[in-house]
Amino acid sequence: MIKILIVEDDPMVAMIHRRYLENLGYTDILGPVTTEEEVLSILEKEAVNLILLDVYLPKESGIEILKTIREKQYLQYVIMITAANTVEELKKAFSYGVVDYLVKPFEADRFEEAINKYKTRHSIFNKKDVISQEDIDNTFIKDSDMTITLPKGLNERTLKKVVEFLRERPQRVWTLREIAYELKISNVTIKKYMDYLEETNKVNVTLTSGNIGRPEHKYTFNLEI
Repeated sequence: MIKILIVEDDPMVAMIHRRYLENLGYTDILGPVTTEEEVLSILEKEAVNLILLDVYLPKESGIEILKTIREKQYLQYVIMITAANTVEELKKAFSYGVVDYLVKPFEADRFEEAINKYKTRHSIFNKKDVISQEDIDNTFIKDSDMTITLPKGLNERTLKKVVEFLRERPQRVWTLREIAYELKISNVTIKKYMDYLEETNKVNVTLTSGNIGRPEHKYTFNLEI
């Protein structure tokens, strides 16, 4: 089971983080804590996998805490969550190896995107002693093909969510209604994204007769791209 530590001094924000995590199926959650001493104490006793770390804390900053845990050779994955978004802080955070950097306020789907980045790295590094070039490419640049100008009405974050969902289930054949239900997106909206993915050859589409004789689209993720 994945164990997650929340480092946050605002109880309301910490509660929101916990709720987001629980909605994603994570229940082994520690904290919130607010100081470097508390973080180190937990890391010494608990097998923490992921840390959600704020920058602005009462004593040490989150960047200082991150620097300390790296100096002490703790290699836990870290997602920075903060209102701070200066270039210098971003550079420092990524130089200490954070998985992602979320700027408040953010929505649940962006939070889930950050967690998915962690899951991808964790799943590969936890299973293998030697990493291939393909593993590296899949881990760090697999979404690079999505950084494009989208048609009006499409959102890049939602598009990535749809692609990630389909990518994780490459053998499954889906209807529009099934995808819409699983992702909690309306049928009309999901149809726009699936049309775009069809146009860009990221899904294969077949047309079959539905239960009442109406044509029904069936989708599979295109493994050849």
